[in-house]
Amino acid sequence: MKKRILCVPSVLPALTLLVILSLVLFSCACAKSAEDTSAASSQPPVSLAVSEEESSEPPHIVPPANGISYTVQNAETPSAAAASVDEPLSVGTWGQAAKFCTENDSYIEVPFRLTAVRRGAAVTEEVRRLTEQGNGYFVEPSQNEEYAIAEYEICLDGFPVGQGGTLCDITAFITGENGEALSLNDGSYWGTTASCLDTSTYYYEGTIHSQMAFRIIKNRSDYLIIAGEYGETQTFFKGQ
Repeated sequence: MKKRILCVPSVLPALTLLVILSLVLFSCACAKSAEDTSAASSQPPVSLAVSEEESSEPPHIVPPANGISYTVQNAETPSAAAASVDEPLSVGTWGQAAKFCTENDSYIEVPFRLTAVRRGAAVTEEVRRLTEQGNGYFVEPSQNEEYAIAEYEICLDGFPVGQGGTLCDITAFITGENGEALSLNDGSYWGTTASCLDTSTYYYEGTIHSQMAFRIIKNRSDYLIIAGEYGETQTFFKGQ
């Protein structure tokens, strides 16, 4: 008896081709995934943190809500003029005055000038409001007195301030035109000091515009505003 041989068509070539195609597709997919991963890793990481440049102002420095003082933008470079009791400066002219520096525990000269002087009943009420707003003590003027506000600018560039900054205040006196107490009609004499209205904002540099308040005799303009500590460098301005 002859043996019958069953001939089965070979599927090996087809299977081999299918495996090869699968491997090629898988290899392409892996290469694509690798490219995407590499591109993603080359991008700079997204950060929610604020850069040092964006947060250069110390967080504890809060601009005054009452708008008493502010940094002057594009301020001119001050050039101080000499002044004395006999030759006081006019409003708008820069002088040189001594400001106390807590960082060095000494007095340092800074450019200083008046930019305006306002007075009258409305100003008195303004001083009352700003003083009470800053939790200060308002001194009631007498019947022959009124309040005045002297707006001024002080340049703090180069002034040592340390990490805490410095107030924009300066010592100031109100005197007669001779630098002594103001002579009144009844034969008495009068004098006082001026107080900065912003006692809470600290600065590090720049030219600062602020305001100081003082009492003055009504209808009298024959007085001086003297800025700078007594016994140190002072500058003098004609009253208005």
